[in-house]
Amino acid sequence: MRNTFAKLFAHRIHLISPVLTPYRSKHCLPKRTLRMNEAFLRYEKGNDLFDISFRYVDEATKVDRQFNFSRQAAESVNNFLKRIDTNVCKFVNKKIERKRKKNAAAVEMPDLSNDNVKTGKIMLLKNDVKVDGDTLCQSLLQDSAELKLIIFEKTFLVKRNSPYIIRMSLPSSILAGFPTYPSKLESLYTDIKKSTFDWYKNDSINNKPNLWTHISNGYLYVPNVTDIGCHLKVNCEPRNESDSGSRMEVESKNVVEAGPGQCPSDIRHQFTKHKLSGRSFRIISYNILADTYADSDFSKDVLFPYCPQYALDMDYRKQLVLKEIIGFNGDIICLQEVDRSIYEYDLLPSLYMLNYDGVFVTKNEISEGLATFFNQDRFEKLRFEYSIMAQNVDLPKFAAIWSKIDNDKMKERFLARNTTIQVTTLRSKENRSEILIIGNTHLYFKPDSDHIRLLQGFYAVTYIHDIAKRIREENPECNVSVLLCGDFNSVPECGIYQLMTENYVPETCEDWKSNAEEAIKNISLKQDLCMFSACGTPEYTNYTPEFSACLDYIFYERDKFVVEQVVPMPSKEELTLHTGLPSVVFPSDHISLCADLKLKE
Repeated sequence: MRNTFAKLFAHRIHLISPVLTPYRSKHCLPKRTLRMNEAFLRYEKGNDLFDISFRYVDEATKVDRQFNFSRQAAESVNNFLKRIDTNVCKFVNKKIERKRKKNAAAVEMPDLSNDNVKTGKIMLLKNDVKVDGDTLCQSLLQDSAELKLIIFEKTFLVKRNSPYIIRMSLPSSILAGFPTYPSKLESLYTDIKKSTFDWYKNDSINNKPNLWTHISNGYLYVPNVTDIGCHLKVNCEPRNESDSGSRMEVESKNVVEAGPGQCPSDIRHQFTKHKLSGRSFRIISYNILADTYADSDFSKDVLFPYCPQYALDMDYRKQLVLKEIIGFNGDIICLQEVDRSIYEYDLLPSLYMLNYDGVFVTKNEISEGLATFFNQDRFEKLRFEYSIMAQNVDLPKFAAIWSKIDNDKMKERFLARNTTIQVTTLRSKENRSEILIIGNTHLYFKPDSDHIRLLQGFYAVTYIHDIAKRIREENPECNVSVLLCGDFNSVPECGIYQLMTENYVPETCEDWKSNAEEAIKNISLKQDLCMFSACGTPEYTNYTPEFSACLDYIFYERDKFVVEQVVPMPSKEELTLHTGLPSVVFPSDHISLCADLKLKE
């Protein structure tokens, strides 16, 4: 568990059919199945509390009950055992009393007494020797000796820190033809890749909701048309390198629904059927439209009134986003407007299972941010860093420009932005002497802010250039190459494109005057990275009825790479079929960029 995803887990770790009436199971809540004769102990050194769970089964009283305890590590073994005694006896005695009320003559079993610790019917063994009642639990929690819990002649082997699922659910929207998975999966001591996942569907169409059929294995499942109208269930056994834990299963709240049919991304995937190798790699840049911007009355009524509300829901859109990303078979994926929860519970775990790792940073206090993923089969991460531009204007080359600007109102506006540049340094596993510096950013969006964006673009390219220079000094034997991706919110006619591709923006650039009160005078910019746009300047990378233009780019060093393929963009007919983006077939108001690059010899 050396990667980002494993560390994350260790710390925690609608299209409505008019025909079908969704069957809502009483068992939608997660159900944990503990193995009999095992007690699961969870404790981290230094914590004040420990947790223990076991399944108590008694055939005579027909009791089959899971007990969970959270206790103070500093308490005595006797106090701990007395709590078990009280809870188990209370439950069993209630069961006996209910049976007496139903049939007094048939039930002759006496109540259980509450002195079972004193009489030795409930006790704790260490290496098969009874533990003294005055012993503190803490001393046993840090001991590697074998522990056994005895409850009324039933022996439970105590397993320390076995793989354990804290919670798990299935998405509220599940579409045929699109990947689904256990969402909000949190676990402890678990390697998700080593864990097993079994998928089932029921037969609610024929009024047999409790009849479940096994349909697949694995973390990701793509429902097919025969699953439409059925509920799904997933059963997970958490595992790590040496152990397995108690199973948990959960049923979907809603049935599988018909998907939107063929999406434009399916056509684009015809160009990315095969993964690349050697000196070639595939890179993607995509603003996926954060839920925080789509899930508001303003978005639904003003920005995207043409888009059905169910298609704006993130539970719907994330299925389309994930299918699109997976289908590109990319090696490096730069995403913008990524909600933290979508990164942690959806994108990272799903892509991790396909052997990607990722890095994420929010834009200061905002819940959305930037995410970069890379194929671990092909790259290893050397380092990751980021900068919130407004908080680091002392970046040397940028500071020299900043000090010459005398418009305080402009400076105030720049400093109020939370724009961030994220940089990931990757080494090629196939060509160890090749190091890639991957920049990912999302610049300010207001229409009257070309001057702000131009400074932000200059900051981004200066920041990544400084990192590349440092990496070259640390690795003189390696070839270090730069790529800068993102949503620049800037059309090719503006200064950013000129700065990136021509290396220079003069003081006469129109961008400096995009806001009269914030105009910047007598400032020119120069940068040293010789770059082109891998996908050129397509007519649209963003398309709504009110505004459409090329705003997104994958900039690359033209003396380091050659472009082998640019995945074709959707046609205008596809973009306008549902008025604009997003739509039932486009999950974002932006279009993804995808290109194949090759490192020059």
